[in-house]
Amino acid sequence: MPLACKYSSVAGAHGSRLALADEGGHVSIFDTLNIDTSESAADAGLQPIARWRAHDNAVFDVEWSADNTQFVTASADECCRLWDVESQQQLGSFVGHSQTVRAVSWRHEDQHCFATASRDGAVMMWDTRCNKTLCDDGYVHRPVNTINRAHYGVWSSKLSARGKKHITGGSVTAIQHLRHNTHLIASAGSTSEVVKYWDVRMKAAPRASALPTPVASSLLLSSTKRSRGTSSLVLDPDGTRLYAACNDNRLYVHNALAPGLPIAQLSAPEFECQSFNIGSAASPCGRHLAAGSSNGNVVVWELDRFGCNSSGRRAVLQGHTKEAGCIAWYPGKDRAQLATCGDDGILRIWDENQMLADAAQTDPAKRFFWGTSKVHNPAQPAL
Repeated sequence: MPLACKYSSVAGAHGSRLALADEGGHVSIFDTLNIDTSESAADAGLQPIARWRAHDNAVFDVEWSADNTQFVTASADECCRLWDVESQQQLGSFVGHSQTVRAVSWRHEDQHCFATASRDGAVMMWDTRCNKTLCDDGYVHRPVNTINRAHYGVWSSKLSARGKKHITGGSVTAIQHLRHNTHLIASAGSTSEVVKYWDVRMKAAPRASALPTPVASSLLLSSTKRSRGTSSLVLDPDGTRLYAACNDNRLYVHNALAPGLPIAQLSAPEFECQSFNIGSAASPCGRHLAAGSSNGNVVVWELDRFGCNSSGRRAVLQGHTKEAGCIAWYPGKDRAQLATCGDDGILRIWDENQMLADAAQTDPAKRFFWGTSKVHNPAQPAL
C-alpha cells in the first residue's frame, strides 16, 4: 500500500520524476509525463522505471533534494536514509529517533540540511556533512540538534485531589522548512491545530524534562473547541502561505511571515480529515490547493490572491475507493498534473483530458480506470 508520493523539481536532466514509497519499505520511481492512455495500457498499470527496497519497514515520507540527484526516506524503522537516485545506492543512515519517523523537510535550496518529525515527539535537525561515523554499510549520522516534546499535551486528572496536570509527549506529524527565513521550521502535531515555529540554531534544552519554547506559535480560533490534531503542512510556491490539514475537517490558512490566528480556513462537504495520513499540495501557480480525504475524495480548491477560497469554487476528483492520503502536484507550469494514492493501493495520475472524462461518465469500467472530476461552482461564496 502506498504511503507517500513526491515529485522532483523540473530542473533535473530527465525532468520531473515521481517517487512513491510504500508500507513494504520500497521506493519506486515513475515517469508520469508520457503515459499511454489506451485500455490495454490501463490494464497493465503504470510501470516504474526503478524500484528497490529502501527500508525493512513502512516508508512514511520521501523528500527530493534541490538538484533531484538524491532523496531522503523516513521510515517506521525509526531512521531516515539518504539515497542516490540514479544508482539506488544508500549514501547515509540517520539515527536518533525512538519511534516512527513521520515526515522530512529539506532546507530550501540546501543540499545538506534537513529536519525530521517523529511519533516520539521530537523534531531533529540533520547535516549530511557532519556528526557521522563510517560503518560497514556506510555513514551513520546523528542529529545536530533536537527539540524534544515539541508538541506536548496537557491534561488534568480528575482522580487527583489537587487536579494535578500531566504532560504527555504528543506525536509530531508534520514539518516544513520556511522559505523567507532558512533558519525557521514549522511543525504540527497530534495534540492540537497549533503550528509552532522553531529556530534550528536554538540549543537543545539543558534538561531532558524541560519543555521547549518555540520562537512563535499560531493561535487557535476558539479556546473552547476540542483539539483534534494536525495531519500535514504545506507551503505555497512563494512561501507566504502555510496550509495545515487538521482533523476537524478543515484546512487552516496561516500567514507564514507573521504567525498568529489563521487568516482563513478551507472546508467542503466532500472533504474529511479523520486520520494523520491526509496530505495536501499547492499547485505551482499557487492558485489551487489539493487535499486527500478520508472518504476517498480528492478536493481541489480554487484560491484567490490571498490564498483563500473566496469564490467557493472547487473540483472533486473521484476514483479512490478508500482513504486518499498522498497528494503530489507536478511542479512544472506547462501542464496540470496531480498524483494521488490511497488505502485502496492504487496510484492515480490526474490530467486534463476531456475525451477520457466524457467516456468515464458513461462507462463504469473506464470510470474505474480513469476516475472522474466534478466541479462545484456555487452562485454564492462558500462560508
